[in-house]
Amino acid sequence: MGQNTDHQRVASGAGAVLLGRLGALIEAVSVIAFAWLYGAETFGLFAFLWAAIKVIAAFTDGAMTTALQRYIPQATAAEADKIAGFALKASFLFAFSISLIIVYFAKDLAAVVNANNQDSEQLVSIMRFYAFTLPFWTLVEVSTASIRAKRTFGPEIKVRIFYEQILRLILGVSLAVAGMVSHGLFIAHFLSVFVAALFGLKLVKQHYSISEVIRSPIFKKSNYEVLIYGMNLMPANLTKRMFSEVPVILLNQFLPGASGAAAAGYFAVARKIASILQVIRLTFEYVMAPLASEKRALGDQEALSSMFQYATRLSITFALPICALLITGHYDVLATMPKEFMIASTAIIILSLGRALEAMSGPSTSIIEMIGHRSLSTVNSAVGLTVMCVLSYLFIPKYGVIGAAIAATSGLNTTAWLAMLECMITYSVKPYSASLLRPVAVSILSLLPFLICIHYKSYLDPPFMIISAFTSLFLSMALIMRYGLSEVDAKSLGKWAQVFRR
Repeated sequence: MGQNTDHQRVASGAGAVLLGRLGALIEAVSVIAFAWLYGAETFGLFAFLWAAIKVIAAFTDGAMTTALQRYIPQATAAEADKIAGFALKASFLFAFSISLIIVYFAKDLAAVVNANNQDSEQLVSIMRFYAFTLPFWTLVEVSTASIRAKRTFGPEIKVRIFYEQILRLILGVSLAVAGMVSHGLFIAHFLSVFVAALFGLKLVKQHYSISEVIRSPIFKKSNYEVLIYGMNLMPANLTKRMFSEVPVILLNQFLPGASGAAAAGYFAVARKIASILQVIRLTFEYVMAPLASEKRALGDQEALSSMFQYATRLSITFALPICALLITGHYDVLATMPKEFMIASTAIIILSLGRALEAMSGPSTSIIEMIGHRSLSTVNSAVGLTVMCVLSYLFIPKYGVIGAAIAATSGLNTTAWLAMLECMITYSVKPYSASLLRPVAVSILSLLPFLICIHYKSYLDPPFMIISAFTSLFLSMALIMRYGLSEVDAKSLGKWAQVFRR
């Protein structure tokens, strides 16, 4: 009974987080719109600068996003208010100071960024303005993390989808139509992040005592433990973020001029489409972090193992058909974009297969962060990042976007599988059990409709390929729910899973 309750907590939390992470679908729509309105080179420049902002934010937040998952669940209400206040204020002030440094050195930094001639003339002013996205994005990340730390996984949906994703799409399209082709996308994104940060603070007010959050001191002895823990994990969080963003940055740097900017745009498109699959793993990562911390505090190793196996089982089972959906349907998605973006096709296939392989390791990374030695995450990420950078250096100059996809996939899986091995060997928390065999076997068999679609793809013009792919996905999910999942697993997923079992 207890295990089933834990499984329901994972599933219900995952469902809420999944809705939030489905912002990736909106981003995919945004990518198509921005590719048409701004062109590959300007969109690629945006992808490069946004990637740089996210990498720097992983440094400026001091891993408070992870530290909150560890300390808030174990703290009293009063202590939680002070910890959240410290994390919010310290990370925002640090990020704001870094943005001022970027503004000061904008001319020097712009000199090493590849862009087309039109964007190059505006690059310094773009960088000075866009730098102030950094503190507000840091605020979005830390404020929503503070809500997740309360084991409340739904409220950030509005922040991430409605106020950041949808608002950026609306503003980006509006400013492009108004003729602001160089600055428009950057202005739109800054405004959407600013609004999202305000609503993130509103969520904090709802879940914490805002007066205590405001009054909480930054320089207090009790904050040092949180700070030190965060700083020890910060390299791991930074390298984790770099896995996603560094390929975009390296493409801009390794390929000259406008071709570097365009290549960054092509890879950004491939990554956004493949990130739909990443949603599965990130969903369980987000949910398992605070729950693993809770079980660790209770010393409940058996419950932790059961939750780990459950999350891994569902990750693999659902990742396979979604990977097949992306491989089957991405041709029609690219067909809606300018013809030059078709170069991203092979990269999408590589990244999708890589994400499916990564999903097979389950939420190992978040488990290690919560129960493992603080250096393990850093070492794992450093090894994976080294693999990615070496392969990028070897492959990007010769193979461009495809080389970046190979490098990124190799690095990501190196880190994920190292974490899984550590869970199994060092901490005796095993991700696999006999209950994995049936759902995965059915999941593999359910891929047959996708294989038929791929075989006859030459006969299916857009949009019939993607329609066939989604039809195949529905059939696959129906088979998994009906014949793959056990009664207990299906019940934990709620009423919608029961529909297929009647």
